[in-house]
Amino acid sequence: MAETPSAIRLDRVTLSHGARVLVDKADLVLAPGSFTVLAGANGHGKTTLMRALLGLHPAREGRITVLGRTPQAARQMIGYMPQERRLPAPQMTGRSLIAASWHGTRFGLPGWGRGLAKGLRTALSLTGAEALAEQPLSQLSGGERQRLFLAEALLDSPALLILDEPLSGMDIEWQHKILTMLLARCREAGMAVLMSCHGLEAVRPFADHLLQISKHKLELSDAAL
Repeated sequence: MAETPSAIRLDRVTLSHGARVLVDKADLVLAPGSFTVLAGANGHGKTTLMRALLGLHPAREGRITVLGRTPQAARQMIGYMPQERRLPAPQMTGRSLIAASWHGTRFGLPGWGRGLAKGLRTALSLTGAEALAEQPLSQLSGGERQRLFLAEALLDSPALLILDEPLSGMDIEWQHKILTMLLARCREAGMAVLMSCHGLEAVRPFADHLLQISKHKLELSDAAL
């Protein structure tokens, strides 16, 4: 039986931004179904690491493998929620926004069909955003939009979910609900999660690992410690 590939694997990877080295010769293995919180001071490379895993930022040295493939080849199996998001059109509803991303289609290209309808229902249910999806994005709070953007990242049932500050703008109750849902997806569907956030103490009880970027190094530890 073939061995299940790691969700994320770095072999002696160096990441830089211009001449500035952010991560130097890092090794890392994250398993399928694991929940990892990414921490580090602003400007130390959290977003750059996420972009490298998506194939959007080339490594200066070393090899990055995602789900057993190159980052570019794995893109269709990854759900991604960036930290900052411009609204494509203020009057666009959440449902239309999410539908436009079905199977990675570019904005403005619809993807219709029974599969889309089922995927939409599931993604919106996971984030408790069913009612929000019918409202114009301009009328929603920041936390409500975050739940819709998270539903969009979950739409294609990704094997790996990469989230950059997904809890921003959410109250404590919704943060707890979203973290509970993400952990359940890890355990029940085998989806791996890599998530950056502020307020680590609230997230630690849900995470398996803490991945710290500090002094150009990646340090992986048990989140419970």
